[in-house]
Amino acid sequence: MKRENLTEEEIKRVIYRLRKERQLVETYLLNTGKQLAVWITRQYTYCKKGNCKCLRGYPHGPFYYLFYQEGDKICHRYLPEEKLKQIEKFTHCYKVYNQQMARMNKINEEIERHLRIHQRNNLLPIPGLIREKKRK
Repeated sequence: MKRENLTEEEIKRVIYRLRKERQLVETYLLNTGKQLAVWITRQYTYCKKGNCKCLRGYPHGPFYYLFYQEGDKICHRYLPEEKLKQIEKFTHCYKVYNQQMARMNKINEEIERHLRIHQRNNLLPIPGLIREKKRK
């Protein structure tokens, strides 16, 4: 919805509402707690040994792996199931933190867009003398 014929009061109301929302997001971000910049995958494996169940369509697993970035390199490590719950809460905090940061960026873009509308509504026309070409 691109409604740019907003009055000054409407613009102020929208910006006020967005600032309140941004303040809530900021408060959430400041109280998030510890995070782990990793992601977890669940994988199944096939050993293909003799008469194993995996040859009949029942793979081994699930096994959990932790992926993370070191410089330009993506690394992974096996994650024992008993550590999964402990680590999941930190990875969840990281994911939610990034989602909230994205929301804050959208809010800031909306505020800037409304301030630009406000600016356009307050621009004075260029006087006729300035626009006229010089006569020879």
